[in-house]
Parts: sequence; structure tokens; C-alpha cells
Amino acid sequence: MKTKTIIHLMAIFCLIHLSFVIKAQGLCGQTIAREKYLKQHPELVNNFINQNKEELSQNKLNISQNVSAVPLYTIPVVFHILHVGGIENISDAQILSQMAILNRDYQKQNADTISVVPGFTNNIANVGVAFKLATKDPNGNCTNGIIRHYDVNTNWDSDNFSLFAYTWPRDRYLNIYIVKKIIGMDGAYAFLPGDPIPPSADVIVCMHNYVGNVGTTGGVDYRVLTHEVGHFFSLEHVWGVTNSPGVACGDDNVSDTPITKGFTSCAINNAAVCTPNVQENVQNYMDYAPCKLMFTNGQKAKMLSCLTSTINNRQNLYSASNLAFTGVTTTTTNCIPLVETSAASKTICVGKSIVVNSYTSNANPTSYQWSATNGALLSSSTAANTTVTLINPGPATLVCTASNTNGSNASTIVVNANASIPLSLNTYTESFEQTSIPANWQIQNITPSSAQWALTNISASHGNQSMVVNAEDATTSSLFFLETPSYDFLNSPGATFTFKYAYARKTATHKDIFKVQASKDCGGSWTDIYVPTMSSFAAPSGGVYSNLFIPNSSQWVMYDVTQHPNFLNFLSEGNVKIRFYFKEDSVNAYGNRLYIDEINYNSTVGLNKYSNVSEIKIYPNPAVNNFTIELNNNFSKTIEVFDLTGRLLISERTDEAKKQVEINVLDKGIYYVRTTCEGKNYISKLIKE
Repeated sequence: MKTKTIIHLMAIFCLIHLSFVIKAQGLCGQTIAREKYLKQHPELVNNFINQNKEELSQNKLNISQNVSAVPLYTIPVVFHILHVGGIENISDAQILSQMAILNRDYQKQNADTISVVPGFTNNIANVGVAFKLATKDPNGNCTNGIIRHYDVNTNWDSDNFSLFAYTWPRDRYLNIYIVKKIIGMDGAYAFLPGDPIPPSADVIVCMHNYVGNVGTTGGVDYRVLTHEVGHFFSLEHVWGVTNSPGVACGDDNVSDTPITKGFTSCAINNAAVCTPNVQENVQNYMDYAPCKLMFTNGQKAKMLSCLTSTINNRQNLYSASNLAFTGVTTTTTNCIPLVETSAASKTICVGKSIVVNSYTSNANPTSYQWSATNGALLSSSTAANTTVTLINPGPATLVCTASNTNGSNASTIVVNANASIPLSLNTYTESFEQTSIPANWQIQNITPSSAQWALTNISASHGNQSMVVNAEDATTSSLFFLETPSYDFLNSPGATFTFKYAYARKTATHKDIFKVQASKDCGGSWTDIYVPTMSSFAAPSGGVYSNLFIPNSSQWVMYDVTQHPNFLNFLSEGNVKIRFYFKEDSVNAYGNRLYIDEINYNSTVGLNKYSNVSEIKIYPNPAVNNFTIELNNNFSKTIEVFDLTGRLLISERTDEAKKQVEINVLDKGIYYVRTTCEGKNYISKLIKE
């Protein structure tokens, strides 16, 4: 019998999921979130059933009790706003408007109850619950109950229970997470008391545009959190435990809410659907209709039964000791600002600038103070936001201190400067004919397997060697990066970047991922340029091939990256890196090989006009001792020598009286010579043996 119950419950969960997907309006994801969690933890289904039965029995008992003279229960609240500096970082005013709405709706102070239809005018509940922002955090420090967290998880994944990292103790605070979006949902969700979830997940998660009636809400959908707090206090949807209004008549186990299918529109004059001549409560806060106006007295009894029970320690929330602990009855006013800092990218090129922003909460600062290491230059050291210019390679530590008369807090961010000069400004060909990885190329293998980007001589499109990923050794989701040197497209109009590849899928079901990406901040951030389907990528090359793939000459395919529309924004950049990205199938491991060869960067304009051999000479090269750099035309020029990190070692100015420069101060190694003529830059390689 117990097994049949479990199977039936899981079948209901599957139905919930399907109905959620096809539903047009989805302001509450309570049931879908519960379903996902129990699918991940089937061992907890029995606990859920038993707990639900116990709670339901207790609620039915209390519904019949007199609820007319209920004391006011005060609940401490904390809002955690997860943001990345966008519109989701809503204002304090928007939060305060939401608090006013909750207090109004749960104390029957909303004037629009005058619009409740006659069948329910005598059953509008004053729940008797007040909500107050906490003024003390769990450590006893002053707070305003609105905490801002700079966190990319503002794009919220309800499957990931590790995201509830900011939750304050659930027996002391009602935690509300505000996010930019919830993947797979639209609106908000909360679990029911007694659901077998981690304590940190006993919160409400809500998208920013469903909070309050000012700011990003536009003044609509401002009762979503009234609905979600109902779930927090154990109420189900009026049609029962699904997310599917209008599908089937159902019961929420509250005696004075009629059996209903639920509504997504305000059909208040035609609402006797499930039982003839029995009007349904379309205007209930736990329905989906936009004309939410009321709770019933039975729902009130169920919520107060939850509040006074030990389930999830709800009974501690409004206790006198907890109201003192959270600062509701012992309000503090000497709050210190909390501050966080962020930058659009934490890696930029040497000599470039980036804006660094501060975000404060808890109290308004009266002053800011910035400091920086590694010689970084700040546009302002006393503003809320500043621009930092990194003039030296390596990391720079930036510290922002926000203060008021009560004290100060500081936030630190580290921004790294990569020294990366464009190495090939006119033409560059790489066919990987060396005995080691070429200078200024970088390999990163994010994998525990023996597979990696490596030189190989078993196949090549030009010469004898190419680069290969031995994907037949790669475990699931192994990730491989092959990163090129930098190229100057700004000073090389019409420049092209092409490469050749050879690839075969192990089977028709293998779902490897290949991308060409580009960066204009020396690898700080990457943009997808070319992301083919693997079937289309493999078709002109090795197709599907179950044996070890060793391409013949006809299976090498050329691709021009610069012709892709996604590369348009990089054609006006003077320092562009390109990266080859390969990820092994996340399910089917040990696929087939990917080869890359014959990298060609070519700018015919700059090459033909100035940089032929008769104009610039470096000799001897390679050299054991001294070099001579000779310039044979009449233009004034600058000669610069860089090491492989991009550090400038030598800078010389030439003119008619001095057409050559002798260099004798270099250690053994590889260097790059940059010459500048009429605003154009040219690069040559220099080797000291």
C-alpha cells in the first residue's frame, strides 16, 4: 500500500511538471520546485507523505476553532538581493513598498476589499500577522534588513540547492531572496512547511519585477509575495497541490474555500464551475487570478496553526525573545554601511582602463575611500565608483572603504593586467612545425583525463605537424582551450583570420561542443563567435567514424572567423585574442579526435605598402651576440623591443641621420620588435641564442 502511495505521488509530480510547462501564466513555482527536489531525493518521499498527513490533521483540527480574537504575530524579515549591478538591484523604496503591501494584506487593511463579491464579503480574514524588517543580524550587528550580494546567481537555478548561501536562521527570520530571473519559472516560489528540504532552502525566492508596487514592477503583480508568504505559512493553491489552475477541480483542505479548478482571469460573475450553484473564490490570494483581494477565515486558521506549530520552528519567529534578538522590539539605529565592489571584467590589458563600482546596503555612507596597488591609477579615490587604469602587468588590489559616523566597512577586488601586445600586425602563419608549443600560444586542459591539446605528426594540413585533442582519452565534460597570440584588426583594415580543422564524431549520438571565441581584454572575458552543431562541423570532414580518426588531406576544412557576423565588433579592436574551445560530451565519454592547423592572419594592405623585406631588416637573426635593426626608407620611425610577457625593454627613435639600431643587452630568449611608421605598427620576431 505504501509503495502504491509513493508511485501515485510521483505520478502527480510528473503531471505538475507537464502542466507547468504548458501553462500561459506562471507566477508561482511552489509545486514545480518541490517536484524537482523530490525527484533528486526520492528517499525523502516517505518523510514528505508522513509529515504532510500530520500537518493536515492538525490544520483540520484548528480550522474549526474560534479565530475571531487572534493576537498580532510579528515576523522578522530579511531581504537578500542578488545582483550584478543591473535592474535587479532594486531600491530600498521598492522593498519598503512590498513590506507595506504584506502588512496591509495580512491585516485586512486593503481598501479594495470593497470589491469582494457578496458571497465572500462576510468571510474576509484579518490574519493578524505583521511583518517587520530586522534591525539586528544573526551576529547581533545592526542591519536594515536589506542585504545586497553581488552574485551571478541572480540568474537563479532552482535545481541548485547550494545557492541558498545567504540564508539567515529560518527559526529567526523570514528570508526572501530577490533575483533577476528564475530559470524555468516566471515569478516566485516557496516550499511548504514540512517539505523535506535543507533548512537553508526554507525561504521565498522572487524575481525583482514582482516586488512591491514601485520601481521595476511597474505597479502590477504586486501581490505575488502575499501569495508566496501564504505558502510559507502552509497554504496550498485553492485547487490543491498542483501548479495547474483551470485543469481539474481540487481541494486545498480548507473548509471554507470551495472546491475549484482555479482561475487565471477574473471571471467573478461566472465562477460556479465545480459544484452547481456554489460560487468559487476567484479573488483569493492563493488563486492565480489577477484580482486577488482576500484570505478566508479558514485559511487564517490554517496559517496560524502553522505559526503555532513546531514544524520548521515557525513558533519561534514571533516569540518575544526572537523579536528582541532580531531587533524588532530592540531597534538599533547605529548601522554601519556594508559595501561590495565589482568590475565588468577582472582581467584587462596593460594600459587599459575599467570602471569599478561599489554597492552599499544596511546604511547610507557619508564617504568613500579607494586605494590601489601595483601602480594602478584611479580617476577618483573618494567617489562611489572609480575608473582604474592598470599600467603594470600583474594583479592590482583595489580596496573601497565606505563610512559613516558609526563606522566603516571595506571591500576588496583584485583586477589583473595581462601584458599582451599584438604580435602579428601584417601577416602571420602558424603550422606548428616546432618541437614545442609556439611562443605566446597558451594551452589549458580542464580535465582529469590524459587527453590534452598537443603537437602531433600523424596528420597535418600544411607541413608535418598540427595540434590535436586526443578525445578518445577524454572523460565526460572534459574541457580544452587553445589560445592564440594577439592580433591588431584596428590598424589592419581588411585583415582575415582563418584556420583549418579535421574532426570526426565517434557516434551519431556524441554531443561534443566546439567553439571559436574572441577576447578584446587580453583574455579577461570571451565572446562566442562560431558555435557549429557538431553534425554540421563533422560532416565536411570526418563525419561519424567509430575508429580512431586520422584525417587524410581531403578531410581538412578551412574556416574564416573574420567573416562571421559575431566577429564584427572585433574588427575595430587593436588587441584581439582567439581561442579554440572543445568540450567532450557530458554523457558519452571517449569520443574522437579534433585537429587544428594552418592558422593564417593576413592584412594585405599593411603588408604590401610598408613591411616588405627591403624596408626592414634584422640581422643576424638568430644571433649569439648583437643584433642590428635597419630601416631603409625615409620615414621617421619608433623601434620597440618586448619580451614574451609584453614588457617593453628598449625604445628607440630613428630619423634620417640614424637608420639603424644595434642591440646588445638582451639575454637568451625570444623577443618581438615593433616598428611604427605613419601610425602603423609592424612586428618581427627576434631570437637570441
